[in-house]
Amino acid sequence: MRQQVHLQLAKLRRQKGITQQELAEIIGTSFQNISKWENGITMPDITILPVLAGYFHISVDELLGLIPLKNEIYLSEETDTEDFWGQRLEYLLRTRKTSWNLDYLEFLIQKVWKLDRPVRVLDCGCGYGYMGLLMMPLLHRGSTYTGVDFSKELISHGKKLFEKAGIEGDLQEKDFLQWKSRKQYDVVLCQSVLRHVGDSRPFIRKMIDLGMPGSLIICIDTNRELECAGLYVEGMDYGDLCNHQGAIKHWKTEKEKGDRDYAAAMRNAFVMHELGLKNIEVRMNDKMSFVCPEHGDYEQTVEDFVQQNSLWYQKQDGTDRLMSHGMSRKEAENYLGRGEKIENYFSEHESEVSYLQFKGKTITFGYREGVFA
Repeated sequence: MRQQVHLQLAKLRRQKGITQQELAEIIGTSFQNISKWENGITMPDITILPVLAGYFHISVDELLGLIPLKNEIYLSEETDTEDFWGQRLEYLLRTRKTSWNLDYLEFLIQKVWKLDRPVRVLDCGCGYGYMGLLMMPLLHRGSTYTGVDFSKELISHGKKLFEKAGIEGDLQEKDFLQWKSRKQYDVVLCQSVLRHVGDSRPFIRKMIDLGMPGSLIICIDTNRELECAGLYVEGMDYGDLCNHQGAIKHWKTEKEKGDRDYAAAMRNAFVMHELGLKNIEVRMNDKMSFVCPEHGDYEQTVEDFVQQNSLWYQKQDGTDRLMSHGMSRKEAENYLGRGEKIENYFSEHESEVSYLQFKGKTITFGYREGVFA
């Protein structure tokens, strides 16, 4: 199939600060032709393309919008801002409920971390306090939970959830890195945070500083490669579902320009070791979601799943955004089209389809020097 072109002429001309008339005079055509080219009414003759590309010091592929412009402005995801997360409450509520098997979390608490007495828990970048809602019923009576997050929307909703569940929790609307506390804690954790904070060292360093001697420090993050390979939909091509061609470019550009670390899950142990934590271990969250039509809440679960996988596809500027992250247009369109394919497939089969999903979460933990008193 022939790839559609998206002539970048108007963008390049505006960046150069010249009018259509001025560009027309430079390359020897009329400003009417320039206008038609920019509006997609006609295309330049093939002999004109190298002239235009040469004038703007780019390749013909860049001119045609097949690959990113060298000077493309990076469109940040802004995942380190309050506004971003404040608008994603529903997304978090949908995705977090498939994050943990409670029996495995109980196993970690009792058999691995051996939290056999009341503890003070601090959750850094807590969102709406999801980990507190899971952990508090599993901890000894007298344990306390403090959650800190900069999103007013998430903290407000979290307080309602804690009240509804009858669980005591202190949720504070604060930027964790700026937050000051006179207390120290026995367990300090974060989940799905370090991917978004750039250099994780200051964040983990503060987590350690807020821990008591001998305290347990836990960092939970998603391994992006495992997440991409962790989906199978009955009847769909597994290789096609796993294909994330171009995603590496996207992730690397985020790291270089947006300071978002796609490999945080793999680096956490090394950072924790560098910062002096002891007895560091890494485990995988064992949660895998197998969903089939016989499940009682099948329709709602499928709706949430489709919405989750269509999140990128729903962005109107998705292609341009991914191209600013280093993808070619074809790679960006394929990457976004994955969500559309899934949505269409479930629609065509009237949602009578089973699927298996693995999020690939790593659980990295270590201990501050001292005695756990």
